[in-house]
Amino acid sequence: MKQGQIAGAPRSIWRAVGLVAAFAVGAALLPSAPWICAWAVLLGLAGVVLLPDNRWRTGSLMAAAVAIAVGLLNALAGVLASAPVGVDVVHTTDPKEWIPPEPVLGYRLLPNITVVETAMRGNQTVFRVTYTSTADGTRTTVPAPPGADTYIFTGSSFIFGQGLPDDETLPSQFAHLNGDRVRTVNLSLPGYGVNHMVRAFEAGLFDRYKADGKVKAVITWITPSQIRWVTGDDEWLLHSPRYVLDDGVPRYTGSFLRYRLTNPIAGAGYLARKYLDFARQIGEAQRQAEQADLFVALFVRLQQLARDRLGAPLYIIYSWPDDISPSDPLVKVLDRLRQAGIPMISADEVTRGYSGNDLVIPYEGHPTALQTRLVAAALKRRLIADGQLN
Repeated sequence: MKQGQIAGAPRSIWRAVGLVAAFAVGAALLPSAPWICAWAVLLGLAGVVLLPDNRWRTGSLMAAAVAIAVGLLNALAGVLASAPVGVDVVHTTDPKEWIPPEPVLGYRLLPNITVVETAMRGNQTVFRVTYTSTADGTRTTVPAPPGADTYIFTGSSFIFGQGLPDDETLPSQFAHLNGDRVRTVNLSLPGYGVNHMVRAFEAGLFDRYKADGKVKAVITWITPSQIRWVTGDDEWLLHSPRYVLDDGVPRYTGSFLRYRLTNPIAGAGYLARKYLDFARQIGEAQRQAEQADLFVALFVRLQQLARDRLGAPLYIIYSWPDDISPSDPLVKVLDRLRQAGIPMISADEVTRGYSGNDLVIPYEGHPTALQTRLVAAALKRRLIADGQLN
């Protein structure tokens, strides 16, 4: 009996190695977690047939059972999770390569480029717009006279104006409301979070604007989804700047990808949250609290950098849910930003009374030209009241 076990051991090991290798190949090629789980079940059952030793067969059967359990948990988590706005809208651009990777922010807008973006929902065109960029790699805004006061707009797609032509973005609308007498800079891109803004300041990307004229204010626009971006959980953030809190102060550590490659446990956790819905719910409350702490600390750092580098105050426009309780973590984030002395402007308040269909692009969720104009008007009023606009 012992001789049979000894003779069968090498065959079991090599066949098990082959099954594991087959699983690794399938995990890399298959498009989603359900397919990966199904592949694992199939290989587990194959192991019951192919492996000669009973202990190896039992292990293979247990692996198949675990794969079934993971698949069921993932399916249940997927049912309970709500689908994000715009999930059935397909975006294409011409040219495709217009925001290539780069070492400072992870990705940047190419300078002097014209891009056409089309958003489709089935056979229906949601929008088709043209974006252009300047020689500085910022989005084109309204030309300003020499020596005009400068207002820097930075952030994600709400500032960039995704779905809007150049002259209908928030920076351009703000310039129009001021008779095109002010200079507006649109250094933003879809997916940029506060970590990108802080890193841009630290790397000196805003320094050039101080030499060109007086910078009166730095403006950004935030939404709740941006809180989770600070930990790089979304796929497009792999090469983006990563920060950690060191005695309450954000410290730059490199890119998210570099951290995960050098910390296998963190890399495995990221992959689990990426592919398995139920894994994202494990420790979610603690992770959200850590994200909120980092989010607020990064904005405090951004406020300090704007003052130190440009002598300008930071203003935050926010689109936050109205129907949440005072104890909700999202409300606490806004309260902490206010306590830091950062001026806040509610986009929801200044657009109250307007139809949602007039304020956001249908099926897609980004602000329309009407909303950016209303927000620009509110920003103008606040800057005049604070003495930051003549």
